[in-house]
Amino acid sequence: MSVYVGIDVHRKRSQIAVIDEDGAVRVNRNVPDGVETVLGVIGDLPIGTPVAFEATYGWGWLVELLEDYGYQPHLVHPLRCKAIASARLKNDKVDAAILGRLLRADLLPEAWIAPLEVRQQRALLRHRFQLVRLRTLMRNRVHAVLADLGHDRPGSPGGQ
Repeated sequence: MSVYVGIDVHRKRSQIAVIDEDGAVRVNRNVPDGVETVLGVIGDLPIGTPVAFEATYGWGWLVELLEDYGYQPHLVHPLRCKAIASARLKNDKVDAAILGRLLRADLLPEAWIAPLEVRQQRALLRHRFQLVRLRTLMRNRVHAVLADLGHDRPGSPGGQ
């Protein structure tokens, strides 16, 4: 029997729905994020089971977990997933089930899952970018304090 999994991922907890081949919800549970808790819900499912989740904050750990245990991750483009956005009843339980049903019907607007090395390099570049912005902010604040005290920046025209 084929099953499909939809996960509504959040920072601390995630809603996991397991959908059978007929579209019925077999399990729909809210669990704390983590290897043991997620595997507690989906760990008995066959290897290769497809799992859909939206590209939201902090999804990288879930991709690694799913790939490590032989599941098939499907990253969903959140802006293009109109079924969730236009649902009359919107909560985590419904969202997780809809993701599973869209996966079952092969209607997911998927996003590319970059390889781990690319994700790590992107994270490093984002971190460097933030550090450079912080450095610039601090320099500008120091220069503003000096200007308030009547000191020009070194190297500026007319200032020493």
